[in-house]
Amino acid sequence: MRITDLVPWRRKKSGGALESPGGRALAIRDGGDRDPVLSLHRDLNTAFDRFFDRFERSFFGGAGVGFFSQPRADVAESDDAFRISIDLPGLDEKDIDVTLSGDALTIRGERREEREENEKGYFLHERSYGSFFRSIPLPPGVDPDRAKAEFKKGVLRITLPKSEEAKRHTRRIEVKAA
Repeated sequence: MRITDLVPWRRKKSGGALESPGGRALAIRDGGDRDPVLSLHRDLNTAFDRFFDRFERSFFGGAGVGFFSQPRADVAESDDAFRISIDLPGLDEKDIDVTLSGDALTIRGERREEREENEKGYFLHERSYGSFFRSIPLPPGVDPDRAKAEFKKGVLRITLPKSEEAKRHTRRIEVKAA
């Protein structure tokens, strides 16, 4: 008996598939994921991501902005500006703070929600609180004096115009087939 025969996921069935100690065949993903440690690492990361996403949604009431959350951002670059969109459902513009300092854009906010019901024999008083923070590194060449932010229907849109100097130094390079 070799030492590799003792590792459960390394045992081979006659057809070449990996087999667990209980005799079940173990599937190998299409991506050629043959390293069991790497596969386990990915599976654990996915499980933790799903757990904390569900926990955050149930604990903070809905999609999105929770205590340890970092809102997702769409960043697009055009010839004249950077445009950033962030979904912040359930917030008002007064709950959001946007700062541009040096080479980073920082978005902070908090949601406070309080609900009270008093009906036929029961009293309900609930409070929830969640804060978020997101810092997005920016390349040099942003004109901070012309930056603007708009918040409409739960979506924060930030426009960061490029400086005239940055526009002049941008040059497209043609890619040719070799």
